[in-house]
Amino acid sequence: VTVLTVERKDVPVTAVYVAQTQSSQAVNIQARVSGFLDKRVYTEGSVVKAGQVLFQMDQKPFQAQVDAQSAAMQRNQAALTVAKQNLDRTKPLAAQNALSQKDLDDAQGQYEQSAAAVEQSKAQLEEAKLNLSYTTIRSPVDGVTSYAAVADGTYLSPQNSQLTTVSVLTPMWVNFSVSENQMQRIRNEVRT
Repeated sequence: VTVLTVERKDVPVTAVYVAQTQSSQAVNIQARVSGFLDKRVYTEGSVVKAGQVLFQMDQKPFQAQVDAQSAAMQRNQAALTVAKQNLDRTKPLAAQNALSQKDLDDAQGQYEQSAAAVEQSKAQLEEAKLNLSYTTIRSPVDGVTSYAAVADGTYLSPQNSQLTTVSVLTPMWVNFSVSENQMQRIRNEVRT
């Protein structure tokens, strides 16, 4: 016969619940420009780092836009140089009344138009470079990737652009439910 001595002591309360883990942040990876998807670079379900390349779109049309905008900017800079030279020649002659005020105003207007065209070209070149950079789709956060929602060769646009999801692992939420009876019992035990 086994004999046990009963003694009073604190016993930890343990409970077992069915729970589901959830990422604290699930980031939808989407295309920002329209074009064809060349390839998926990551492995579905793998852990990725922030900045890691996930997808690569066809860059050729976007590189052509960058080249065209660069050429337009060079053309406008050349026009600005000519307009500046004309204005520099016109100012002293207008001061000596060798040319009319209208000639000076025309030269000044042409210079200002050329300067504005250069600024516009710079902005268009930056936009083209930005669109080119959007063809390389990177993960914005560290996390685990989901399945690829589109196949290689698919035409992407910002409207149908859901490519995958990256779920952050730290911190992680654990969701579980507790019945009302259990919750009341826990509250009563905490009060005592």
